[in-house]
Amino acid sequence: MSSRSGLSRDGVAVALEPQALLLLGYLIEHRAGIVSKQDLIDKIWDGKAITDAALNTRVHSVRKALGDTASTSEFIKTYPKRGFQFVARVTTDEAGEKPLKPKRRLLSLVAAFVALSGVVWLALPGEEMLVLDTEKPSIAVVRFDDLSGDPSTRYFVEGLTDELTGHLSRNRDLFVVSSATMFSYADQTDTALQIARDLGVSYVVRGSVRREDERVRVSGELVDVEANETIWAEAFEHELNDIFFVQEEISQAISGRLLPEIYQSDSLQGLDKPTDDLGAWDLYLRGRVRQSVFSKEAQEEALQFAEEALARDPEFAAAHSLKARALGTIFFFQWSDAPQDTLVSSTEAAKRAIELDDKDAQAHAALGYIYRFTGEAEPAIANLERAVVLNPNNARIRLELAHTYDWFRMQSKALPHIEMALKLSPRDPMLQNMYFYQGHILFHLGRHEDALDAARHLGAVAISDTWRVFYHLLRAANLSELGVPEEAQKAVAAALKINPKLSITAMQRQFVGSKNHPENRRRWLTSLRDAGLPE
Repeated sequence: MSSRSGLSRDGVAVALEPQALLLLGYLIEHRAGIVSKQDLIDKIWDGKAITDAALNTRVHSVRKALGDTASTSEFIKTYPKRGFQFVARVTTDEAGEKPLKPKRRLLSLVAAFVALSGVVWLALPGEEMLVLDTEKPSIAVVRFDDLSGDPSTRYFVEGLTDELTGHLSRNRDLFVVSSATMFSYADQTDTALQIARDLGVSYVVRGSVRREDERVRVSGELVDVEANETIWAEAFEHELNDIFFVQEEISQAISGRLLPEIYQSDSLQGLDKPTDDLGAWDLYLRGRVRQSVFSKEAQEEALQFAEEALARDPEFAAAHSLKARALGTIFFFQWSDAPQDTLVSSTEAAKRAIELDDKDAQAHAALGYIYRFTGEAEPAIANLERAVVLNPNNARIRLELAHTYDWFRMQSKALPHIEMALKLSPRDPMLQNMYFYQGHILFHLGRHEDALDAARHLGAVAISDTWRVFYHLLRAANLSELGVPEEAQKAVAAALKINPKLSITAMQRQFVGSKNHPENRRRWLTSLRDAGLPE
């Protein structure tokens, strides 16, 4: 039997995380019938309580690796309320490998994973996941269709969809999937219902936008995913300057269907109109798109859009918040020639946003994150905690609060927030950040096996050399603590292969002026030194 394990297509390895690989193997082994969700949970997660979203995300990963979708179901078929079945034809060769041959695709599952005698399970620890509070209705807002026929206005539709998600996210009695995760489906052919089932949510909001000159028509509907039934639908046609009214109408209609008691208490009433200047709002939407891209050029463009929006409306709180975000990112990544001035300007912009709108979660989060850079724990944590209260469903804010708790050595408080961030946005573009901080937090809590599991996930999603180095260093530090020096040294060697200049001294220089807790630095560097990182 081969010692290899993995999935390959025509001899080329196909990336697939370990739990997804185990799931695929189990489905293949039991392909004669339908495998229930509970069976998969019992076998892959040892019966631990996990969310439907976690399970469905693994199924989606397998489908993606195989070139399959929920709609085509060439490999894996979903049976609502019953489970999944592997439906592709399987043959076995003499070496024990099993090529999968649906239509003209040729994939092979290597013999260490599926042998002639059956499945050989890899010795991997299970993944602990937060339990989704089923008392809360879970909902996803799929990006609305753009019927305007002008690709240059895509930002407008994305902004409208994101704003609607934000409105719903402010409600603590809803579980709302992050817009970052929803936009990750943008280039796929899955339908809104397929995406919702993939994420394991109970309801999905979908709709369309048509913008013509100074008028906009928005249609929306709320669908019960399990019943495949539309329980609310409405169309709005207004002058473009009434777009904020449309957003609020849709938010209240949806919440009214799901949460009548909350709706009657007017908890969603009184959402202020962000600006009277539609041109300023248009500039803000453009800037927000650019600010989500982590490059110097994109942040500078976001800053320019924010400045232009503020030139039109100096009291536009969200534009000040956007400015603070862009400047804070420029400062954090050392993209400024005058870092202290950048830090001061970022702080002033965040404070101004809060002065104008003390319920702006992004402004409080930006200010809190800025205080983290200056080492001021109390205002940093207070502002980020306030941001979470204002918008408990924002994955990025949860990530920033977790990072800040970790920064000031409050790892036990940090862990629930990083886990919630992963649950809120399981396909987030910042997953590499999330998994690294999760692993770093677990490292400092002494949960080294769990930290290695986080590192494994980081390795699967890392898209740059910087994060690949962090992946190897996270493994090295935890392997060193677990008393596996040979494996720790291999991890250090892999990090040095990517960055030959890496050293204890170089990392100490990076820590200078960072204001993070000295015990964090001491433990991290001690473990890496023990793992063999050169001085």
